[in-house]
Amino acid sequence: MSFLMQHLPMFLIAIPLLMAPATIISKSYPGFQKALDIIVSIGLLALSGLLIYTVWNDGIIVYEVGEFGKYGIVLVADLLSSSMVVLSCLIGCMGLIYSYNYIESKSLNLTYHSLYNLMLAGINGIFLTGDIFNLFVFFEIMLLSSGALIVANETSKVTKISDKMEATMKYIVLNMLGSNAMLIAVTSLYASVGSLNMADIALKVRILAEAGTMPWHMYAIGLLFIIVFAGKAAVFPLHYWLPDVHPTAPSPISAMLSGVIIKIGAYGILRILFVIFSPLKGVYGPIILLLALITIGLGATAAIGQNDVKRLLAYSSVSQIGYVFLGFGMGAIALEAGEIAGGTLIVAASFVYMVNHAIAKSMLFLTSGGIIHHAETRDMRKMGGMINSNPLMAFSFLVGAMSIGGVPPMGGFIGKFSLFDAGLRSAFYLPIAIALLFAVFTLFYMFRGWMLMFWGERDPQYGEYSHHKLSILIVGPIMILAALVFVLGLFGNPVLEIAQTIAIQITDPQPYIDAVLVRVIR
Repeated sequence: MSFLMQHLPMFLIAIPLLMAPATIISKSYPGFQKALDIIVSIGLLALSGLLIYTVWNDGIIVYEVGEFGKYGIVLVADLLSSSMVVLSCLIGCMGLIYSYNYIESKSLNLTYHSLYNLMLAGINGIFLTGDIFNLFVFFEIMLLSSGALIVANETSKVTKISDKMEATMKYIVLNMLGSNAMLIAVTSLYASVGSLNMADIALKVRILAEAGTMPWHMYAIGLLFIIVFAGKAAVFPLHYWLPDVHPTAPSPISAMLSGVIIKIGAYGILRILFVIFSPLKGVYGPIILLLALITIGLGATAAIGQNDVKRLLAYSSVSQIGYVFLGFGMGAIALEAGEIAGGTLIVAASFVYMVNHAIAKSMLFLTSGGIIHHAETRDMRKMGGMINSNPLMAFSFLVGAMSIGGVPPMGGFIGKFSLFDAGLRSAFYLPIAIALLFAVFTLFYMFRGWMLMFWGERDPQYGEYSHHKLSILIVGPIMILAALVFVLGLFGNPVLEIAQTIAIQITDPQPYIDAVLVRVIR
């Protein structure tokens, strides 16, 4: 086994961690700094592809980092975690390229590179860790770095620094409260089962459930974890930070927030609901289902009335993450009822939906940055007729709108159709009916936004559009993601196949537990 393959999971965390000081040291040479960062970012994307290829062919990878307790501190790359790492490295790479022409050069040179790499290291660590305490640690790395990136200066001066500071304060305060709650949950869980290893915890929780000796406080601990991850994902009633943060954050950071960071909450729910607290999914499933339906309706209804393009997309993200959690809730209920095939199909559909939303919404936020640069405003009422002056942005926003709305042949259609079909197969008629109703709302607010910005003519009182042409550094990442939206819609079978395998691994966590625990015991 080569050195690279032997340490592959660690490289995906260690490299961006090392890049943080490296980009600070090289700040006196901005050209070298940019070239180094983009080469490493592309390298990380290649390594993430190698990781998922290896896991798909060889099975779950367990990498031992250090000694703690009976099973040590481990990184675990199963198909779910490796898929999420590919997603974070892809969107992270596109966002970094985009940033080179979007972020003000001084800000980019001094702090942006190092913070961006710390954020990627935290995200990859969250997905790969097999230890519940280190999950908390990586959360903190991701939180602090992403919070600082929200206030990064853009070349466009549309957003006031005071608005950035206010949004950052909301983001940091709410997430710090969530972090405290998570730390309480982690310490309580350790006090109850004597382990921080997620596989070991899952096994002990199962033993307690089978023996009928599950203490009442374990239900509370699981619920606390669900609250924490729901807050990270911007699920009702902890959604209110997202619509304020998105309009003020630089567009590449908005793309990371909506495309990857809120998906961390969904990833956490999958681990808690179906792996660690799997015996209690019948208790938590209806709660998640109810919150998901409220989130879908609230986000879609609020999006209809928005005139700020980024606030529109933010409320859309709230609504769309509700669809992902809808699948989690329905899947948990179906599995608890003994419908193994139906529950697995629903969880697989939720994963497909999550991936397609991540790609399309990241592309839409990057597109919104190009639109704001061109129009010099976020207010869609002050736009109009942009299809003539900026047809590329009109095309890419239309592609994203169609995908989010579930219009074929975009990837979003595959996600929505899969989720609705799986739900109906398991007789979730009322939840699917509600979701379908608000899917119509989604079509309305997305195409209303497109019409306001690109159709008709701009009111002369707002002047002419900027004649500054968008750089290939901005257009390139948008076009790559737009192409992926088409590819995921036209050739969706590989994603569906991976999603089905992920759902089988998640709903039956025994292979994960065996891979981690059946090793040389210390």
